[in-house]
Amino acid sequence: MSIFDIIYLSTILQVSSVAIQIHVLCAPVTLVSKVSKRLEKTARYFKSLGTLGFWSQLVCTTVSAGILSFSAVATGNATSPFTFYLTAVGIVAAFFSVFRSFGYIRLSERLGRTSTEPAKAPPRADVVKNLRNSIVLNVIGMGAAVLGMQATVGALVAKALTTSAVPYYQGISAGQSPVLALDVFLVQASANTILSHFLGLSNSLELLRSVTISQAGASPAPRPA
Repeated sequence: MSIFDIIYLSTILQVSSVAIQIHVLCAPVTLVSKVSKRLEKTARYFKSLGTLGFWSQLVCTTVSAGILSFSAVATGNATSPFTFYLTAVGIVAAFFSVFRSFGYIRLSERLGRTSTEPAKAPPRADVVKNLRNSIVLNVIGMGAAVLGMQATVGALVAKALTTSAVPYYQGISAGQSPVLALDVFLVQASANTILSHFLGLSNSLELLRSVTISQAGASPAPRPA
């Protein structure tokens, strides 16, 4: 083997070693850039759905609370206080859901700030736990509103059947209970509350789906040495 062959082989080995070093150094940078893009996308998604859920739930819940308060003050007591309390529980849970939707907006800002430093991003397990708690809250609130509306509708049907058998010119006897305006208002308030919880539940489920899908296809972020 001549001296030129030796020089040629040594040059090839040096170039190969340099290429390997460049590949090793660029691999973490490429991984960090992918994680940063994923965080930016997740932040935009949380902000969009959080804003939509916050305003839509706030409108529905405020209307329900206004109807319930006005009807209770203006029309007197409900036929069954149990239905009134169930509707009130659903409205209170809906207001908590509104604040949790606002928390999604704050979380999106935090994710956006940490997109350049993925190691400082909030843990995925905490985000998933937050979404699951919101889902449980919406299910409980929706269940209370549904029970309240079913009880109110049942009471209205019973009153309609008993009062329809009596001619209107005879008036209402002492043992009968007329259909009150509050009972009708409770149905409207319960319907708006159910819609509010449905919107919050849909947003939380969609965000949970997006986080779970990104977790399945994500690679672990590199930790600083």
